[in-house]
Amino acid sequence: MSSLHPGVTFFEDDRDKGPFKIRIGGTSEFVSEIDPNWERSWPPGKVEVVKGRDNHKALIFNTIDDALSAADQVWNIEGFHISIELIR
Repeated sequence: MSSLHPGVTFFEDDRDKGPFKIRIGGTSEFVSEIDPNWERSWPPGKVEVVKGRDNHKALIFNTIDDALSAADQVWNIEGFHISIELIR
């Protein structure tokens, strides 16, 4: 299901299950760092990713709302399509 957030996809049925990770658009890359204030690029902001769902450096979000907020930042910084995935 597509969310109200541009470029972000998640399943509403997962809302109360958590925790979650953010995958970059159908790749095997997951968000490991978000710095919306990084000034070494224009517009400011930086997103780092790591390969692999089980990579311990991938960020973990306890709630879907936290993951959606982070996904919005990724979209605003990089314009990547994102899927929020339940960690099982």
